[in-house]
Amino acid sequence: MTQEFLDEMEAEIKKQKLDIINRLLKEDSEFRELVGSKQINDSIDSVTEELAFKKMQRNADYDANKLQALDNALSKIHNHCYGICLKCGQEIPQPRLRAIPYAVLCVACKSGEERPVYRKKVSSK
Repeated sequence: MTQEFLDEMEAEIKKQKLDIINRLLKEDSEFRELVGSKQINDSIDSVTEELAFKKMQRNADYDANKLQALDNALSKIHNHCYGICLKCGQEIPQPRLRAIPYAVLCVACKSGEERPVYRKKVSSK
């Protein structure tokens, strides 16, 4: 991989990290407002608020995992091992890395990982 491509990916990864952090900060302030305004509500409002809390938590968990993946990708760039498939050791194609800068598997290995495993039913005769 060229240094130009690595620089491009590093900039994109940092941009994605900043976007996530800004979104988390915004959601955190919205969460604090929601908690601060909590009053005695009817049961429908309570259920709606609970669902909103759960959704915020799921989003935060997803964002935390993505931040970790982006940090790992930055570390790989700095350690000169970015873009190498963890499974087969081949170089991950640049279009895949542009689409998913934190990808750790090439398309073939990722596809094989996601393919369902069908087992023949063994009949006893």
